[in-house]
Amino acid sequence: MEISEQQLKAEGFTQDQIHEINEGLKVGLNVSIYAKKEFLSIQMRQIRLGLLEGLPVEKYASLKYDWFQMEEIRKGLSEGVNITLFANPEISYDRMHQIRKGLESGIDLSPYRKLESGILKQLRLAILHRINIVPYINAGYDTEQLEAIRKAFEKGLEIVPYLKKAFLGISIQEICEGLEHGLDVSIYAKPEYCWQQMREIRLGLENRVDVEQYSNVYYSWRQMKEIRLGLEEGLDVSYYKSLMYPAKEMHARRLALKDHTASVIVREEIFPKESDHSDNYRIRVSPDEMEAVLEIYGSPKDLNRTEILKVLRNYGICYGIRYDEIDNIIKGNYFRKPILIAQGTPTRDGEDGWYEYFFRTEVARTPKVLEHGNVDYRNVEWFETVEKGQKLAFYHVAKPGENGITVTGKTIPARKGREQAILTGDGFKRLEDGKTYISTMQGIVTIQDFRLDVSRLLVMDEVNLTTGDVDFVGSVLIKGNVSNGTKIKATEDVIVKGFVEGSQITCGGNAVLRQGMNASGNGFIHAGKDVLGCFFESTDIYAGGNIHGDYFLNCRMHTERKLNVTGKKGMLAGGNAYAEEGLRTYNLGNQAGLATFVKIGIGERFAKKEAELDNAVREVNQELCILGNAHLELQHKYPAEIRNTMEIYLKIESAVYTKEKEMENLLREKDRLEKEKNKMEFVSAVIDNQVYEGVTVEIDKCRWISKNVQGVTLKKKNNKIAVYAN
Repeated sequence: MEISEQQLKAEGFTQDQIHEINEGLKVGLNVSIYAKKEFLSIQMRQIRLGLLEGLPVEKYASLKYDWFQMEEIRKGLSEGVNITLFANPEISYDRMHQIRKGLESGIDLSPYRKLESGILKQLRLAILHRINIVPYINAGYDTEQLEAIRKAFEKGLEIVPYLKKAFLGISIQEICEGLEHGLDVSIYAKPEYCWQQMREIRLGLENRVDVEQYSNVYYSWRQMKEIRLGLEEGLDVSYYKSLMYPAKEMHARRLALKDHTASVIVREEIFPKESDHSDNYRIRVSPDEMEAVLEIYGSPKDLNRTEILKVLRNYGICYGIRYDEIDNIIKGNYFRKPILIAQGTPTRDGEDGWYEYFFRTEVARTPKVLEHGNVDYRNVEWFETVEKGQKLAFYHVAKPGENGITVTGKTIPARKGREQAILTGDGFKRLEDGKTYISTMQGIVTIQDFRLDVSRLLVMDEVNLTTGDVDFVGSVLIKGNVSNGTKIKATEDVIVKGFVEGSQITCGGNAVLRQGMNASGNGFIHAGKDVLGCFFESTDIYAGGNIHGDYFLNCRMHTERKLNVTGKKGMLAGGNAYAEEGLRTYNLGNQAGLATFVKIGIGERFAKKEAELDNAVREVNQELCILGNAHLELQHKYPAEIRNTMEIYLKIESAVYTKEKEMENLLREKDRLEKEKNKMEFVSAVIDNQVYEGVTVEIDKCRWISKNVQGVTLKKKNNKIAVYAN
């Protein structure tokens, strides 16, 4: 079928529609299916894409569907799901989307198709995790509430006793946070609190302060925050916690109290005197009222204790009086000098709470450098293990301080010891005393800030064809060897103390092979983080982190970070290695001239990601252009009062907004990738000892063929590889 552009224009097709028709004609599609003026160009696009995939586009090539609905039906056809369960013009595209996603996972949501899309999504995710939220859907809970309930059930939290329709979804989240931390959420799980007030009470409970001091519902959440912060800082909040103070005033008073200035009146004035010897005495009180100095003029008569105490009383001095000095004065031992006659008691701040841990909180995770410069991978410590029921930590509560007293009898509140936050995490429980933490499983224990985690650990003597393959959620520790033909899969780390043969090791964390691996070309390691070992031969290695080892022979390696070949006998020879962030080795190649290929810097992973982003940006740009043109066309055809009530116009506006947000995210990702690429322009290959012949080094498409050289660093400069002496 041949249609000229002039003919299409004459028939009233827009430029975008003509573009879609021409794109179809270029690849021999039957464009008559969509070459109709009634179709918007973006609808034509969905039909054209379906024809390109060889799909039965007649299932959706109808004006009954908008372009979003067409897209969902097209994707459903492409995935081979039963589209009759949602291909209905009365079902909005967002509900179609959730039904389609459900069908792709084996879930039929079509009986619930009248529910709004957000609720359908929560139902789909709940069914995937074998959770029943239907009673709460029937009870009328909204999308945000259902999401919070679903997540609570997924975590196994006892949320049911606290569920009320009056709670916002974010309020339910606050209750869940408290339950996760083992708090008494009944204190704040009340409809009279807004979610921000709930948060302040929860944070107070987490930090072990007396929340009763601010749990009055009449406090705003900002007032609650100021009182909570004061309690956490060990301050006497009675100075500012009155409801009469707005949050701003509370804030100012709290800061003043922190500086110990709010409870002490600065005074330099002289108190009125009632003594008959008024011209003979003068008392000065320090600004903080912690010292009083008596000055005596002339040779006053009848000096006695009663007279001196009367003078002090007239000046308001009533505490810390130094009676030994009074006795010296009576004896005439004052020599007309200022006398420290009274001294206050300074405050003694309380001691902060602290945790006592019953395991090593820091494990180096780095191999030791031995006396002769070699690196000991065999004895590297990687984690601390604990047994089920083992005591992990004990909390020592904060101690109160001792108040100070001024010479005028005023109390200076001491700073109370600050309590530490409750430990959060997984794999342990807090006992009823609120202080003791016990492991609920055998596993690996880690602590970072106030997060304590015990992750599952599988310990095996060895892995061979008799024991079978390993597939474990957690970390795997193998005390012995790993034989040919085995598979080990773990979501966390894999640590092997023995030797590894041709095994397939896949882990989400680190792979630590203390004695190394010789796969003989029949095994691989794929780690989400680092790979470490003393020896690797004929092994494929992929690491999302670094690769560390003493010796690599005929291996194929790819690390998203750095390749470090350590030790004074360290060698990388044969095979090929790609280290995105650079390489450091003692020797590169070997005396036999074994062909060794090394690549660093930008490579295929970046090129692939860049191409994917460019394609996505191009697609979104085209869609934005089509939508923008359709938007303008409707603006020209109809006045605002009409088009603003048109469903198609409102859908186009919504689609433009959605696509613009999508474009923002894509451009942000492109910018992140570009910064990462720029950083890699400065990568280098450092060879501390010998580079042998037979070595090829590539940096960003520039190649260097080795000669026998020693102690060099290779970098890219002016579109070639420069060699620098170390």
